[in-house]
Amino acid sequence: MATVVVTGATGAIGSAAVAALTKQRAQVIALSRPSFDLSSFASVRAAARELNRSTGHIDALLNIAAVYVARFQKSADGLELMLSVNHLGPFLLTNLLRDRLSPGGRVITVTAPSGTRVDVDRLLDRHRFNAFHTFGATKAANLMFTFELARRAKRWDVRANAFHPGIVRSKGMREAPGALRLLSRFLARDPERAGQDLAELALSSAFAGTTGWFFRGTRRIDPPKSTLDTAQQAALWAQSAELVELEGGF
Repeated sequence: MATVVVTGATGAIGSAAVAALTKQRAQVIALSRPSFDLSSFASVRAAARELNRSTGHIDALLNIAAVYVARFQKSADGLELMLSVNHLGPFLLTNLLRDRLSPGGRVITVTAPSGTRVDVDRLLDRHRFNAFHTFGATKAANLMFTFELARRAKRWDVRANAFHPGIVRSKGMREAPGALRLLSRFLARDPERAGQDLAELALSSAFAGTTGWFFRGTRRIDPPKSTLDTAQQAALWAQSAELVELEGGF
């Protein structure tokens, strides 16, 4: 039986993914608030310790959780909230679970085709905060993290891919401006399709050897060119590791 860890498991996409994975008889370990908080590195470390203690192996890790906030907010660690939840928390969790990921294990990070420039110093600066910019930058960071992870994780026979669900009905954009919420109401689709696609990417033998790809549904798409610079990917990895105080890892 495949073991799959899912963050954001009570959100729209997360709960749909859990349902689809369960239907395919996977053992799902659901991580969600309030018992698991990606904005707190202490919470992430505690969850990773428990998983490393209690789980023999992890076949797939689905980094689904994300937030959008309209105003600058600090995380438990004093960092901007969206940067912490959308990028740094998943970065830390993935690294801490390295030794539990099975050979051929898969890390799938839910993101969007964002080409926003990732300037960590700006993202940490309250006075330069712009909600759309910050959210877009964290989604671009997800892509850069995925591509850097795909290269590094080859040594451990672990795959890393990114997934774009499209516009999905969820509570994640409840702080977005009214016009955007209204537009998404007409364009968004139900999350069940995204959940099914994620389950397939996590479990199907068709994707067993796939790594470093960006998917929309189960079809490969091109990421923004700005996310493909390997030097910038490596620099972001180093900055992220410093911010979360990561030792070792991938």
